[in-house]
Amino acid sequence: MAKTRTTERFFHQGHSAAMTENWVDERDRAILETIYYCENCNMVLEPGDQDVERHKKDLPHRKMRKVFIVRCGHCGNTVTDGHAQYSPERNQFWCKNCIAETGVQNFHAT
Repeated sequence: MAKTRTTERFFHQGHSAAMTENWVDERDRAILETIYYCENCNMVLEPGDQDVERHKKDLPHRKMRKVFIVRCGHCGNTVTDGHAQYSPERNQFWCKNCIAETGVQNFHAT
């Protein structure tokens, strides 16, 4: 229900009708991996790692971030979601370097 409502909102805001109905699924497929990063420990933790559960349970004051590893749809480089931006018009993540090179207008154009 929420997925359909969000898609309808994009169509009503003037976004391209060519955008696929399953854009959320397409975006999720662009995410290669999910990791956790503890800013206090300066550690990268993989899902399923015992340290993730320990941090959540025993160390709730620690600053944990969920980080997505994505592939840039323009250059193909692998970057974190903090160094990328998602374009609903293109249904792709692009790294900030490619956005800077081509310009924000080109990034959001279809």
